Amino acid sequence: MFKEVCPNVFQFPRPDGGAVYVVRTGDGLVLFDSGFLKHRDLFLEGMRQAGLDPKDIRLGFITHVHCDHAGGMGWWVRQFVFPVVAHQQTAGPVETADPVITAARMPYIGMDEEFVPCPVEHRVHGGETFRVGGREFHIIYAPGHAVGSIHILSENVLVVGDTLFADGGIGWMDVHWGSHPEDYVETLERMRAHRGLLVLPGHGECFVLDDARIDKGKEIVSFYIPSGHGLGLPRAPSHYA
Repeated sequence: MFKEVCPNVFQFPRPDGGAVYVVRTGDGLVLFDSGFLKHRDLFLEGMRQAGLDPKDIRLGFITHVHCDHAGGMGWWVRQFVFPVVAHQQTAGPVETADPVITAARMPYIGMDEEFVPCPVEHRVHGGETFRVGGREFHIIYAPGHAVGSIHILSENVLVVGDTLFADGGIGWMDVHWGSHPEDYVETLERMRAHRGLLVLPGHGECFVLDDARIDKGKEIVSFYIPSGHGLGLPRAPSHYA
């Protein structure tokens, strides 16, 4: 169930089409998101089949606030005891398991998922660097899909959550979690600095970042910018300086 997408970087394709990642370092493992709580047993089995011991997790990152990415992280922290990194705007909702901002409860589509409250030891803004086993992990603030979204850059890989997918698609936009189309366009444009890197998205296959995917993502996001159709409104001011 786990596959090594590049040396020491493993992807767990979740049953719902999402993805969780584990990076093996010289001093333990680094976890990127957790997926839904209900997938924990499959995740554990997959790790062990891949020769990865969850007791070796040294650090966890939450790319963004959504339940399908962070809903189980609190359980993993309780079981295996490691610090978690999340943006300061993400920390509050995941620590309190806010059912609206985390999208755990969406009655209009039948979504009703358990979200385990997760302590966030490191509240970041963007620009911070963490080191585990000689490997560096750089935090990039990436608002647009959700308030508090971050990307994590490490060597030749870029973990992006739901910002961009292999087909050029984007993450779901909704005012409930602070989606912001203008910020989204800016985030995508700034991703051009990382062209040629292997992108680890929150759903689907990994891909090498190029202009074509960025351009397609910007085209889709731009639909939400005009206010005439009423989508994407109301929205907060830009989160970029």
